[in-house]
Amino acid sequence: MIRPGLSLALVALLLTGGMAAALATAPEPGTGMVGTGAAGPRAEASVARATAACPDPAVAEGTTTRAAVAGPGPVGPTAEDARGGPGRAGLSTLAGSVLAQLAAPGSAAVDVPPEAGPLVVRGTAGSAPGLAAWQVTRSTEATMRGLAGTACVPSGTDFWFVGSGAVVGQRGRVYLTNTEPVPAVVDLQLYGPDGPIDAPDGRGVTVAAGQQEIRLLDALAPGVPRFAVHAQVRQGRVSAAVRDQQVDGLTPLGADWVPATRPPARTVRVPGVPGGAGERHLQVVAPGDSDAIVRVRLVSEAGATAPDGLDVIEVAAGTVGDVDLAPFAAGEPVTVELESDVPVTAGVLARVTGAEGQLGEIAYAAAAQPLTELTPGVLPEVRQGTTLTNRLLLTAPAGGVTVDLTPLPPAAGPPTEVRVSGGSQVTVDLATVSSAASFGMTVSPRSGELLAVLQVYETESRGGFVTSVPVPPGRYAVVVPRVVADLSTGLGVGTGTGTEP
Repeated sequence: MIRPGLSLALVALLLTGGMAAALATAPEPGTGMVGTGAAGPRAEASVARATAACPDPAVAEGTTTRAAVAGPGPVGPTAEDARGGPGRAGLSTLAGSVLAQLAAPGSAAVDVPPEAGPLVVRGTAGSAPGLAAWQVTRSTEATMRGLAGTACVPSGTDFWFVGSGAVVGQRGRVYLTNTEPVPAVVDLQLYGPDGPIDAPDGRGVTVAAGQQEIRLLDALAPGVPRFAVHAQVRQGRVSAAVRDQQVDGLTPLGADWVPATRPPARTVRVPGVPGGAGERHLQVVAPGDSDAIVRVRLVSEAGATAPDGLDVIEVAAGTVGDVDLAPFAAGEPVTVELESDVPVTAGVLARVTGAEGQLGEIAYAAAAQPLTELTPGVLPEVRQGTTLTNRLLLTAPAGGVTVDLTPLPPAAGPPTEVRVSGGSQVTVDLATVSSAASFGMTVSPRSGELLAVLQVYETESRGGFVTSVPVPPGRYAVVVPRVVADLSTGLGVGTGTGTEP
């Protein structure tokens, strides 16, 4: 047995020795240390594993879906730390049937079989950083007519959506996909024009491992003209998506996916509001207990303006406000910038009308996170043809930004340089980036922050199609703890590299 006095002395000696060893082997400045936590210094390492899910596309006669995946490979200061070689990335069904594969840098696309159901994209080693995928569904079927594109969403625990409704002629669906090996439990909190909505069937939604659950918004809360949906995961992780389709009697009005919007904040920006004729409904949710006073600016190619009558709007606490931007946007594509005294988030529903006698279409935009030099974006596929037009809307919310648009293999070609002035927007016809019939590409700012949205237009005999898909910042690095010297374990300071949890 050790006497108490001797025990205390031994502890003091060990602590002193441990501190001396830690100081002697501490990392030098500039070695990638990004912060200090309870376990010691932390560093960034290249992402070594990535997973995302695409929701089950609508399947009917006259409906086709195309999916694409692209991996740019590591970038930035962590690129040299990538382990495991180039790795592989693949697009498969939830059941495991492989549809497409690639090694970074590269891209691949495939026509999705009707029976495929939800899709999963996975990447490892050098093909995991920045991995991106999306799907586009084209339908001429009466109630689902439209072009609907959505990004495949990484698994997470918190998602916001602003859009869709549950009135006559409008049907929205929430898709919850679990790619993990354990079940997940999700709560759906709904907001409407009159405040938070009590929807008991949206609480405690269980999503089995490797499965998808769908909830109809008109079953959860009928009679609501516009929604904000907050999906909170209390067990496990899921990928979430929302789809909206609209009709007027037997006349289709369009269908599209509602992009996930950024969490509530005091400054949010909604890029990619399409131009042209029709309504443009800005929908703002103030989920807290205080009313929101929101200042609104519109950013276009001509610069940023605060139009009279739109410069300040008020949103009651817990409600989803609505204002038509069309009279202020003058038919131009715009980015909407919101400054609020309390956290809010937002989206835009665009009802695009064509020539007299032609059918309309809908497209959604959402508050987005910017791309940066260390988190560039990826377009998994740009398809070109006589009926297709692809436009990339680039917005520099603060200072000017120079961006490189670079085709990914198997397409070839040098980067296309684009300059975006601060507080303005530029529209790029992607036919100028590559002549390939199909290609993936990276969107890489050299410095500063950049918002990017791909808009796809297609001519159709009964009226044009359109879908708008935000380009999210890629995930290239993960924060990992550094190993700190400890006499009780014999460990020294590590290199700060590792794999994603």
